[in-house]
Order: sequence, then C-alpha cells, then structure tokens
Amino acid sequence: MASMAMASKANLVATVAAVRVGRVRAHHWDGREICSAADKGEVAGPVQLGALGLAGDEQADQKNHGGPDKALLLYADHHYPSWLADQGLELASGAFFENITLTGVDGRPCPDETTVVLGETWRLGQAIVQVSQPRSPCYKLAGRWGVPDLVQRVQRTGWSGWYVRVLEPGAVAKGDAAELLERPAGAPTVAEVTRIVNVDKHDIEGARRLLAASVLPERLRNRLLARVAAEDDSARLFGPPT
Repeated sequence: MASMAMASKANLVATVAAVRVGRVRAHHWDGREICSAADKGEVAGPVQLGALGLAGDEQADQKNHGGPDKALLLYADHHYPSWLADQGLELASGAFFENITLTGVDGRPCPDETTVVLGETWRLGQAIVQVSQPRSPCYKLAGRWGVPDLVQRVQRTGWSGWYVRVLEPGAVAKGDAAELLERPAGAPTVAEVTRIVNVDKHDIEGARRLLAASVLPERLRNRLLARVAAEDDSARLFGPPT
C-alpha cells in the first residue's frame, strides 16, 4: 500500500490486518433476538473514514454506540492467541466486533491497551485519528459467543480494544500503515482507564487522575465526576474511611 511506503519507519507502529463494517440486522444470540450491527464483515478495498466512522458501518443502539468519540474500534491481533492460551476461548479475528484489527511490523507486536495512551494521534491509512477511550463491551458480546462471563473477562484481562475519534477523514484499507504522530506526556494508558472505570471503582484517587486528562470524553468525565462527588459526600457524612 502507498501509505505503508510513505510512513516513517521510526514511527510505524502497526499494520491494518483487516477492515470491517456491519449493518443493523436481527440476530438470535443466546436464546433471544438482538438487533445489532456488531457482527461485522471484512471489506476488501479502501473504505472512507469520516467523523462518525467507516462508510457502510451502522449502529443499532446509537445512545451507547457510535458518535464522534467512538468512531472506530481498534483491536490488537495478538490478543486472539492469548484468549485461547489464557482463557481457553478459541475466537477468530473480528470476534470482538472491531472495525480495525491491527498486527505488528518487523517482528514487533502492535501496540495494545498497555501501551496506547489517551490523546495519542495516529495516521491510519490516509486518515488521522486520536485515541479517545477504552471499549466497554456490553452483553451482546457474551450473547454472540455464548460465554456468559465474557464481558467480565474482557474487563479483568484489559483486552478490550480502544476507540478513536477522527481528526482528519481519509480512506483506510487492509495493509495500510498505522503511524504514531504524537503521544501526550503523562497521559493514562487505555488499560489504566479500563481498570479505574470498570474494575477498581473505589480507586477515587485514580478517578481524580483521569479527570486531569484533557482529552477524556465528556460522558466518561461525567461518570467519574459523579463517582468522586459521591465519595466526597460520603466523607462529609460519615468521616474519612478507616
């Protein structure tokens, strides 16, 4: 791909292994009918990426999915063998409903939740994107694969994937380069955000640290503000924890 040739070797962090989009349709998962566009199919050629996501990609539940801060879901391909080795789950690439599956370059693994930080920007194919937040999966993922505790496993492992917002639209295709453009100093990793938001919910100091991140999406910021306010009010009423 042309974008691979143009990318700086020093900043090249991954390659696009697959691009996927999904249409809203009814599925029979886990004994019930679920309307969703989560089950996505791979696209062979370039796909235009705009402010709200890839052309042809839909969301059934637009209250909780999609929007500028969740324009695109990325997932590291090296998690799939880990799901089998560590969790006993054999899942094929694309099983986590990601739009983009990333693979490593030059024998190096691609970035994942432990290394990617909020606010870092990438050139992805011809587009420029910015990491916005972790993916917090819902019951549909568990229903699709018939694993009742899959959502909880995702949160415990931290193998969630992450969302990006689109700063500059452009085409993205399989084989394109992912090039790191900027990484803000001191920003929290995707894994740290997942831990504080979804796992260690009593880590109030952690919540305060996240609130200092200027690129935190408004909805996530409001959740953490409410959590910190509730803790502060509890201390007022009952005194500090012993």
